[in-house]
Amino acid sequence: MSDQSFQGVDYYKCKVSCFGRNVMVYVYWVGGMLVDSGPPRLRREIDEFCSSRRLDRIVHTHYHEDHTGNSRYLAKRYNVPVFIDPFSIEYCRERARLPLYRRVYWGRREGFEPLPLPETFETGKTRWEVIPTPGHSEDHVSFLDQNEGRVFTGDLFMRDKTLVIMRSENLPALIESLRRLLARDFDTVFCSHSGVIKNGRQRIQRKLEYLEEQRGRVRHLHSLGLTAREINRRMYPKQPPIFFFSGGEYSTCHIVRSFIEDEP
Repeated sequence: MSDQSFQGVDYYKCKVSCFGRNVMVYVYWVGGMLVDSGPPRLRREIDEFCSSRRLDRIVHTHYHEDHTGNSRYLAKRYNVPVFIDPFSIEYCRERARLPLYRRVYWGRREGFEPLPLPETFETGKTRWEVIPTPGHSEDHVSFLDQNEGRVFTGDLFMRDKTLVIMRSENLPALIESLRRLLARDFDTVFCSHSGVIKNGRQRIQRKLEYLEEQRGRVRHLHSLGLTAREINRRMYPKQPPIFFFSGGEYSTCHIVRSFIEDEP
């Protein structure tokens, strides 16, 4: 566990290990606002992080259990409102229906009562803009403070190169979300799994260029008559370990499929 601060944002980070896979998790606090509540497996640590700070509200970048896992508990304990994109309100009211490997990895997310995120809101003197950034999930948003050049991106960035995705992800939509964010003014990215990225604009641009290159390769091979399976074998000859313990929910083939089927 590590508790640090940068550019007025306090953050907690921890490594979650399971199935031989390590994932870093970051939860952020600024001006009384908690950005995402983290996975249920980290409830005790995140509660400790919140207990030493004023908590006025919890806002979510999206509905996945590693981002909403402690919302029911924290909302009741600190008597604070919880906000999420309207798309996910009904889903979040019920206990999350998760594949077994995700229940083991993150824990079971209990239902909670979220309110709809407004288009903008304030914490103290800071005005936050809620920017729709779908792709990783349909309800994904980012929180931007243009005055200070800060943006909370949830799982929009994660890493420079996208090497595997879930079946539900939409890469053309993600590309448009990266473009939408790059049209705004920011420097620092606060990512839920890569932490504080001081050269955030450059890294977001790099990710966009990589995805556009991969989309171009898929389009070219598809135009030559190759099937999605043949393209996947050519571009990604080996599946990562997460393919096997997720039962195929995570796969390189979803990258190819998304670039073929999800194009507008």
